[in-house]
Amino acid sequence: MVAITYIHVPFGEMVAELRQHAASLPSPVDSFLEEHILESNHYRIEVNGVKAGFCAIHAETLITQFGLDLPYRRYGRTIFYGVRHLENVHAAFVPTCDELFLAHALDDSRQVDRQAYFFQTLDGTPPLPPDIHLRVATMDDVEVIRAGAAGFFDRLEDNLAQGKLYLTEQQGACVGFGVIERSMLLPHIASVGMFTLPVFRRRGIGTATICGLITECRRIGRQPIAGCWYHNHRSKQTLEAAGMYSHTRLLRISY
Repeated sequence: MVAITYIHVPFGEMVAELRQHAASLPSPVDSFLEEHILESNHYRIEVNGVKAGFCAIHAETLITQFGLDLPYRRYGRTIFYGVRHLENVHAAFVPTCDELFLAHALDDSRQVDRQAYFFQTLDGTPPLPPDIHLRVATMDDVEVIRAGAAGFFDRLEDNLAQGKLYLTEQQGACVGFGVIERSMLLPHIASVGMFTLPVFRRRGIGTATICGLITECRRIGRQPIAGCWYHNHRSKQTLEAAGMYSHTRLLRISY
């Protein structure tokens, strides 16, 4: 008979373990999932009073992390059942690259939905067309971004102050926007994303923006990754046209 306890702890007490876990996975996760992880309630799992693993729950309803040290994995099904009954859990966000989490999350599941693709880069990147240029956006661009991106970027002023946003210009005119979000869990990783003004879509602007962001990530010493909603076929095609590939999915598993 084992005694399993779940102890709510501050994120700061878990960050080293979460970084170690993220680094152990065969594929990195993008900023969408990472943001959910960072905003979660974090728990240390103990078996008979000894640290055995960890879990995290976002907004009281969504499991975002689950890991167990090797000696305690034989209790995994029982431990995960307990995680499912913490707070008001009724679903989990699980990247397919996290085999232990995925295996237990699938047990007794009611529904599995495909949430997102996670993309990585190949060695080469298509060059930018000669008439397209990317530059770091400044506070002077706030109204241009607000008018053109229609609320696509959260916390616009904060992102501008942190140098995360970029303008894509063609012959001096703004045609789109890009974003580079540096990972808080993996210091060598950054997620890239883009928004093309509607009137300029289907002209290769999105692909060019992603190519420029990949080049910028490599310049600053970050490995570029990306993600897109599973059913956003145009974004998927844009990322693939920029030389990215995906063999990892994000699943939403419901109970």
